[in-house]
Amino acid sequence: MPLPVNDTAPVERRLLRDVVYTRLYDGILDGTLEPGETLLDEKLTAWLGVSRTPIREALMKLADIGLVEMAPNRYTRVAPIDLKAIDEAIYTTGLLHEHAARTIVPTLSNVAVTRIEKAHKDVKKAAKSRELPALGHAFNDFFLELARAGGNEVLASVSEGLSPQLLRYISVWDRPFGVDDLPAALGEVLTAIKERDGDAAGDRVKALYARTLAQFLSDYRRNDADIDRTPVL
Repeated sequence: MPLPVNDTAPVERRLLRDVVYTRLYDGILDGTLEPGETLLDEKLTAWLGVSRTPIREALMKLADIGLVEMAPNRYTRVAPIDLKAIDEAIYTTGLLHEHAARTIVPTLSNVAVTRIEKAHKDVKKAAKSRELPALGHAFNDFFLELARAGGNEVLASVSEGLSPQLLRYISVWDRPFGVDDLPAALGEVLTAIKERDGDAAGDRVKALYARTLAQFLSDYRRNDADIDRTPVL
């Protein structure tokens, strides 16, 4: 007869790995784990209070999205800040979010709009309290909710894959996104979303990312030749 299957242990193990992944992900993005910092198994197990297995699983997943670098028998470390990767991620994310706004907004459900509105409230709260990691997550959630609502799994997956670089953007910018202006700018996008006006939403997303990219390049980016020679800080 078929062997009995115990579902409890695998579920718990998967959830533990996900919890560890979230802790490490947040620790990298909020600066608890600094760019270039070596990640030793024994220190991580002591910090997180878990065994080595879920930590290694989480680290491999973080390596897949560019937040961790792993060289067998040499090092596992937080990926250094790469200005060129951040530039490219912001540019590409802006294009994806503009496309999502133009194509998805006209057919959004009321439930999806409510989720996006909740993310906007979180943006306002984080901006007011100057909680930059929370602001980045709320900003990201605003657009991920939009992307997921469209039912295009590729668009949603690519948007999520670019999220870490977008969020790391905060850690190298003293004035991320124009903190004071961001809630109002997203409020304009939200107004267009509520009206199901895809073109207006797309135009406002495009304007938002244009200002963000221009300020980032002005404040932080060296010339192309210099970045090509030394892309990693």
